[in-house]
Amino acid sequence: MRDSLLWRLLGSHLLVIAIAVAISGALITNLASDAFMLIMMRYHIEPTMVEQDFVHTVHRVLLLSSIIAAAVAMVLGWVLARRIVRPIADMMLLAERIAAGDYGQRVTAGGPDELVRLADSLNRMAVSLQRIEALRRELVANVAHELRTPLSTLRGYLEGLRDGIVPVTADALGSLHEEVLRLVRLVDTLQQLSQFDARMSKVRPCRLDVGALARRLADAYQRDLGPRRLVIHETSDPSCPLVEADPDLVDHALRNLLDNAVRYASGETTIVIRSACLDGFVQVAVENTGDAIAPEDLPHIFERFYRGEKSRSRDTGGAGIGLALVQEIARAHGGTVGATSADGTTAVWFTLPVAPAAD
Repeated sequence: MRDSLLWRLLGSHLLVIAIAVAISGALITNLASDAFMLIMMRYHIEPTMVEQDFVHTVHRVLLLSSIIAAAVAMVLGWVLARRIVRPIADMMLLAERIAAGDYGQRVTAGGPDELVRLADSLNRMAVSLQRIEALRRELVANVAHELRTPLSTLRGYLEGLRDGIVPVTADALGSLHEEVLRLVRLVDTLQQLSQFDARMSKVRPCRLDVGALARRLADAYQRDLGPRRLVIHETSDPSCPLVEADPDLVDHALRNLLDNAVRYASGETTIVIRSACLDGFVQVAVENTGDAIAPEDLPHIFERFYRGEKSRSRDTGGAGIGLALVQEIARAHGGTVGATSADGTTAVWFTLPVAPAAD
């Protein structure tokens, strides 16, 4: 306890007071004695006995005033030290709780500005760690949920085939193959997510023509559609400026939007990629017709592993990662994401900052 910060501060405070009293006492005694001797000599008075009484009186007054001043200074020092030490003790307790895995605790900011800023930083760190822990738990739960269905189906079919209950037919083998493909897609998605999280720390922005990128992707997807009677069309504002973004990440985000649009488009329809300038940002949107996203699902479609009843059907093979990655890419560039779905038309968009003017 005596080695605590509070006692260290009080000890140093008391030491400073003692040194100040000793120095001031010596100076006052010498100055008073010299002044008294001059006065005595001026009036031709023998100073010996009177000087001793005077010096003793000065010492008593000095001692009494020093004790009073030291007491007042110690009280004020105690108050100041407690004001500094108490927030530090609270923050130390918060750090210990965080180290023990309890991210729900917070510390009340108080005291000097430096301590307030430190407390705010610790609170923000606790919030961030709490969010990361929640995402980790949610990821584990979602992966377990995603794996349970195909594994249960595979187990049932394989046990049936082993026991001779299910005949070895093309349909049975096709079902097994479909479940294996579902597992492969999930593993690929998780690998993509891990690679993306690692890639986010190495964003390499440059000047990029989003319209030209969208046209290249539209042509590539149009060639790969095969028998599906879909038309992918790109349209952009001619006055749309270049953006400051990482080409690989933007390509990744736009491909995810196109994959969703192709997956959920219905019948003979046109998928439109639109680019437009909006308040210092370029908005890139992908529109398609098909089943509308339910209003209660729309605010959550960018969450990892989220599936709406209409917008994310398990039969389509989506794992609920694509739009989450689009949101992370937009955030990494300082942009935003959004979606609208009404009257059979769904539009999902993200924004990127306009590149500064070239010198």
